[in-house]
Amino acid sequence: MNNYCPEIYKGLFVDRWNDNQLRIAPCCQATPAVENISDFSFANSKYLNQLRKEFDDGIKSEACSRCWHSEKVGKKSRRQDMIEFFGTSDNNIELISLDHSATWACNSACIMCYEGLSSLWATELGVSKTQLKSLGRFHQKDSKFSDQLNFSNLKKLHFNGGEPLINNEHKATLNELNNIGQLGKVFISYNTNGTLYPDSETIDLWSKAHLVRLFFSIDAIGDAFEYIRYPGKWNQTVENLNKFKKEMPDNVLFGLNVTVGSYNILEMPDLLNWFNKNISTNRSGDPSDFNWQFAYNFDPRDLCKPSIEHAIMLLKPIDKLKSIIEHLKIYKTNDRWINKLDNIDARRNTNWKKSLKIGKFYD
Repeated sequence: MNNYCPEIYKGLFVDRWNDNQLRIAPCCQATPAVENISDFSFANSKYLNQLRKEFDDGIKSEACSRCWHSEKVGKKSRRQDMIEFFGTSDNNIELISLDHSATWACNSACIMCYEGLSSLWATELGVSKTQLKSLGRFHQKDSKFSDQLNFSNLKKLHFNGGEPLINNEHKATLNELNNIGQLGKVFISYNTNGTLYPDSETIDLWSKAHLVRLFFSIDAIGDAFEYIRYPGKWNQTVENLNKFKKEMPDNVLFGLNVTVGSYNILEMPDLLNWFNKNISTNRSGDPSDFNWQFAYNFDPRDLCKPSIEHAIMLLKPIDKLKSIIEHLKIYKTNDRWINKLDNIDARRNTNWKKSLKIGKFYD
């Protein structure tokens, strides 16, 4: 099947939705649905089985449109990565890969994010309890849904946020794996903003895992980083990353997980250059990953023609960034993203035209 994806049968994205429900999908990039915690079953989920049937029938599901789009513009998709990771083409249903959105609590209010994925965004916007319920973020009691999952065959575990290092939810899952003797067989990864450093218990658990990769959510350097990943400080983040590289166990690898939008398309060459000079390997020389995806709420195709042309000129010589150009070729100039940044600036007393290179095209 040319649409085969192992995570349709072996993967689960799970994110708590208020007190009694979960958002679920085969992975964190697929469109999720909401199901009840009390009767959730990985094998018998109505939504997951609907997707499995579509794939069995050779249908390219709309829920997986991000992968189809990546492949269309020549970028390696998550689906293709997972085919390599799993090394299998069977459709047996067993939980091998878990994307765990461990928390929505976050110490950042990144410009491409929103109040449903960041508690700091919710605080900034003064979100009410009623609004929190509509966002699935009104949590009044613990709800340990992992008890309903069978971790005995788990090989891949990824923590999203919010910021997963901000509380102990991720450690509870790692301890559970350690208690059943599975931790040493699991490849663990995190999306983390780099502004926090883990405690000794976390580092000890990581040292017992098969492999750990930390993907730092960094989309620019210097002032642009501080604007995009507000209120993070670039110097403190660099200090943390240097400490990660110096002190982490040898089985901890690194990577950048870059969100590419209209606001940072011109920052990409400098970011890649910084990556190559500073964190292209861990202390043992194992290579770091440089991954990127589009910010669809800040589509770079919405830029004005002169800035698109300038971006293409900058990106064309850089092999790792060439596939962005295919996306830019069909541009559709739209200024809605400017209004979003102007509204952010009005609340935060910031100035995107001064902080971001793209600003020179909009003076």
